[in-house]
Amino acid sequence: MYPNVIFLRAPNNSNTLSVNMTASVANHRSVKLAILLPCQVLSLLFSLFIFMNVVYGSYKLFRPVRNHFIAVLLITSFIQVSTELSMVESYLHTGVVRPSTPSYCSFFNWFEFSLNGISLHVMFWTSIERHILIFSHVSLRTPWKCLLFHYIPLLVSVAYAPSIYGYFIFIYECVNHWDYNELLCTAPCFYQNKLLGIITWLANIIIPAFSIAIANMILIIRVTCRSADLQVNIRRMKKNRKMTIQLLGISSLFLIFWLPISVTGLIQQFISPTFLIDVQFNVFFYLIYFIQLFLPFVCFVSLPELKSRIKQSIRRLQGRNAIGDMITLQMAPTIQY
Repeated sequence: MYPNVIFLRAPNNSNTLSVNMTASVANHRSVKLAILLPCQVLSLLFSLFIFMNVVYGSYKLFRPVRNHFIAVLLITSFIQVSTELSMVESYLHTGVVRPSTPSYCSFFNWFEFSLNGISLHVMFWTSIERHILIFSHVSLRTPWKCLLFHYIPLLVSVAYAPSIYGYFIFIYECVNHWDYNELLCTAPCFYQNKLLGIITWLANIIIPAFSIAIANMILIIRVTCRSADLQVNIRRMKKNRKMTIQLLGISSLFLIFWLPISVTGLIQQFISPTFLIDVQFNVFFYLIYFIQLFLPFVCFVSLPELKSRIKQSIRRLQGRNAIGDMITLQMAPTIQY
């Protein structure tokens, strides 16, 4: 969640209006909590299910370069859903950020921004790298090129957001005015520098989000044109389609939930500051959490090898149970009448 927009709120002119607004806000928090909590439980259980299958035999699925980003996204999703989302749910339950201390608010903001930034920037780089994997895959077979064009960019994508927000939240000289009755205790003080806030917002949200969309559209066009070439190897063409579909499935999840807040943010910054401000604050900001909640399911679908191995394990387990039942029946004593 990136509170880079100045929220405009009308002043309360009466105690009755204040009470009604408080009750309405509390009701909104309860609805959000009722939606997020069951999704959190299901997401965590499914993530653990995937991790267990990976540990017990499917770890080879993540050896190919094309699947490394999925491993990073799954780990980031699990960390955010199991820890940071619980911090958000605590606020939704009580209406107060607890513990109500400046250091916790600073950490809350850094943790939120870092985790969202990691997943977004990893997806951003993956959308670009997929062009290399499909159309220049031979180049990554050289160890130094694989290091230069795969591992280093992936590491930078993971380290960028925690580093940049660590500087702006903990080191940048400004005075925070935390409000413990607001989610994330309101925005960090570096957003008070409007130019810095806009640049940070454009570089860390708008450019990656729209670049993901553009890179995916170009990829679809290139793969389609390449498939029309009769000289293309059929096996390679199927592999290219598979990698394209895998990327489109996961990137679509990011675009569905990131584009609304990105588009409304652009309109608010450059056209109308109050455009859909209530919808953005009460709906769009919370949609970002559904990326991490749904990510394990989407990643599972994008790994058909993992699905087939799990099905094989289930069949073997069912076969063992059937054999056990037959042995039990054969060993059961015959009843004499």
